[in-house]
Amino acid sequence: MAPPNVLAEIATEQQKVTAEIRELDLLIESTQTEVNRLKSREDQMKAKVEEVRRNPGNFQREEIFGATDEHAAALARRMTMEGQLNSLQSKRKLIDRSAQILATAQRQLTEYTAPPLPPDTAPLIDESRLLQAVVDTQEEERKRIARQVHDGPAQAMANVVLQSEISERLFDVDAQKSRGELASLRQMVNKTLQELRGFIFELRPMILDDLGLVPTLRRYVQTLIDKHGVRIDFSSTGRDRRLPSDDEVAIFRLIQDSLVERIDKAQAKEIVLGLQWKEDTLDVLLQSDGKELPPDGELQSGIRRSERLELLHGESTHESRADGNVVLKVKIPIRSAPQLVS
Repeated sequence: MAPPNVLAEIATEQQKVTAEIRELDLLIESTQTEVNRLKSREDQMKAKVEEVRRNPGNFQREEIFGATDEHAAALARRMTMEGQLNSLQSKRKLIDRSAQILATAQRQLTEYTAPPLPPDTAPLIDESRLLQAVVDTQEEERKRIARQVHDGPAQAMANVVLQSEISERLFDVDAQKSRGELASLRQMVNKTLQELRGFIFELRPMILDDLGLVPTLRRYVQTLIDKHGVRIDFSSTGRDRRLPSDDEVAIFRLIQDSLVERIDKAQAKEIVLGLQWKEDTLDVLLQSDGKELPPDGELQSGIRRSERLELLHGESTHESRADGNVVLKVKIPIRSAPQLVS
């Protein structure tokens, strides 16, 4: 039989997992209820939009635009809540797997007597693999939300375009005013589409798969400049190249989280981001003004920087300089991307 202290530790972990499962079940139940409520509200707004579409002459201009706006807002709220629900359900599946591993470990340790394991034997629960599973789950969720937001709001935008046609018919008596109203509506649609594209990019930048790390970072840096009004000096030196997909995603998320941390939490206004490609390593420099933060606090994604680096087998240094700048240096070993067989 295994030593009592080992069995006690496993029992303690099982209690923690059981408590977290109960908490997640309550959250999932309440979130599902909210999704159902929001879906009902969305259906009501959709019915109203369809009624306006069938009988535009029976409604005022404000009612027409209001119905479309309310439907789009209800759709967005429902999709956001469904994203949270799917995230909770994914976490529930991961914890279930952990519970099964703990139960198996407890049963095997109770039933069998094993000789002492060599010092270099891998642990029963591989923490690095578990962490990788968490990251993979998050990335799959980002992809799913990106696809859903891409498809759903497109219908909302189509409704807005349709409302512009209705408005055109309603304002036949005043052509000049009609043109002005339609021009304003089109501007609103274009602005909404630009914001939507930015949102999709933050969730899952598709060009990361197509073009690689450097072009994706250039575009992301520009979105931060436009959105927050900060100054970011981005440069990449050396021979940049494609990396394995998992590495590119992990490096992008590491830099993305670090930039958001400096902008949102540290209130930074001047940032320097530099990539230096070497033969065997990628060196990342992030320097900014703003407040000093813990060197390894929890990032926006919920994962610490050290955990991101552990997956990449990288290392980092953090320095607060006398001039008020904070400098983060990261060194990441480079693996070659798999070659396609022609």
